[in-house]
Amino acid sequence: MENSNGLQYFVNYLDDEDMYTALEKYWIDMFFMWLHKENIDGSDWICPYYNTTFSNGKKMMDGNPIFSAKSKKENKIIKIIQESSKNESVFSYWTNCSKENSSPNELVIVCTLNNNDFEKIQEIIINWIKGMFKDTK
Repeated sequence: MENSNGLQYFVNYLDDEDMYTALEKYWIDMFFMWLHKENIDGSDWICPYYNTTFSNGKKMMDGNPIFSAKSKKENKIIKIIQESSKNESVFSYWTNCSKENSSPNELVIVCTLNNNDFEKIQEIIINWIKGMFKDTK
């Protein structure tokens, strides 16, 4: 799937549960495609990692997170929070320490979905996984 064609489809993801579900799947598919391209074993990753449904099973549908994954072996977590494309373009990322770790083990990316950010997201995630990450803090 070509990025420019795929991304335009998801414009109203916050208003349409089927589209939201398709966007979640799109992020998962892209993540595993990136891992495959880099010869990184995807079987180590739990995806999605964070719960994004209410206790009644209804999706939260707020984009926080739209994607999450955790490496069981490396204990690294990736969380993507997607802001509405109707707002101005947003892009930032940082690392967090979990309660169990004193060193950063969670990568958080906040973005609107567009072609320019998509390439940056891929680079940041792959660098995080490979241990070549530079934090913006």
